[in-house]
Amino acid sequence: MVDPSSTFLRSPHVSRRLLSVSGVAMMLALVAAGAGACGQSGQSAASATCDSPGVSANEIRLGLLYPDTGPTATAVAAGRAGVDARIGLANAKGGINGRKIVYEWRDDKDNPTTNATGARNLIEQQNVFGVLEFSFVANGSAQYLADKGIPVGGLSIGDAWSKHPNMFSIGATTVSAIDLFGNFLKSEGATRAAVVGTALSAGTGDVTAVMTRSIQAAGISVVDSIGYTAGADNPATVAQRVAASGADTLMLLVSGSDLPTILTAVRAAAPKVRVIMSLAGYDRQLLAQAGPAMAGTVIPVFYRPFEAGGPAIDTFRQAMVTYAPQFPNPEQQLALISYIDTDLFLRGIEAAGPCPTRQAFMTGLRAVTNYDAGGLIAPLNIARDLGRQITCWSFVQVNPAGNAFGVLRDSQCGQELPAAPGAG
Repeated sequence: MVDPSSTFLRSPHVSRRLLSVSGVAMMLALVAAGAGACGQSGQSAASATCDSPGVSANEIRLGLLYPDTGPTATAVAAGRAGVDARIGLANAKGGINGRKIVYEWRDDKDNPTTNATGARNLIEQQNVFGVLEFSFVANGSAQYLADKGIPVGGLSIGDAWSKHPNMFSIGATTVSAIDLFGNFLKSEGATRAAVVGTALSAGTGDVTAVMTRSIQAAGISVVDSIGYTAGADNPATVAQRVAASGADTLMLLVSGSDLPTILTAVRAAAPKVRVIMSLAGYDRQLLAQAGPAMAGTVIPVFYRPFEAGGPAIDTFRQAMVTYAPQFPNPEQQLALISYIDTDLFLRGIEAAGPCPTRQAFMTGLRAVTNYDAGGLIAPLNIARDLGRQITCWSFVQVNPAGNAFGVLRDSQCGQELPAAPGAG
């Protein structure tokens, strides 16, 4: 069992990646809780006994599923840091109703079948109250967890998050296409786009399809779609395909740690590319290591940009420093996203009352009408908006020197595109 208030990420696989740059492709990203950092209060537990799975007099035990190994493992490492930061902050304030939050974790290896096996182990063997999933293959366990009535929170990637009422995330980042991304690229002069996405990951194909629709809806031609796996594919080969396609725009759906090598190769081989958007890479540590390669890259984010500052960002930074110190630079997008989604889950536990049950969690959280993660996101009416595609984003951009991010456009909103013919 992991106490996030103490040492975090004990897995040898994770420890090898602690200082590697993370960021998620697809990210996604993004999406999707109110009090706390959001602020839970440390009240005394109403009863020493509470007949609810995972709940004891002093603790509430959760499960965590994420890829400790697999194609997206490096990218998702920062996600677990955000979980530890938010839970550590809650426990430092006395937990929830006097109960400390702890968790067991399982590696789903970026594989839907393994994801389902891990979920069954957490529920049937570890007897956890609910499950956090920071994985691209949550669809693997979604139906099982829905049938069991298990509260689920985490990174909203895939259509399961919009289909199952037991799954809670602040929004869906790639469940359906919106016009905003394509319209933004068009306004920057894009006419022909190449899309590069992580190969072998079971979850990235849907992201590629969603982003391709957005680009095409703006009248931009998608001239090539290229799979890339670090260590297996040559970035120079990817760059040659981009050059051969005649693309003037590059959409990247790869891990942040893969960006520098791909971008360096593309800049050398494909000088016609003048517009670059990536769904990962909003990470100052990455910028310090490879900023010149990233100069000019645009990254969309659905939460308050770090450069905007304010109390909510300050609280997040301090929580990361205190409870996830293995990440020397806390300003990583997936860490913040997982921090927010964990806060949402803790808000559900708080809403469930002094003796939380799984059903009370779901009923209570869906009654929250003005949730903003302590100022990190725009106010959310959970009953109305949960699971719906996020349509409002900000765009940050790496400056020409490659040493800082700036807010290029703040709080831009678009519209969800009609379903593709034959979809659903």
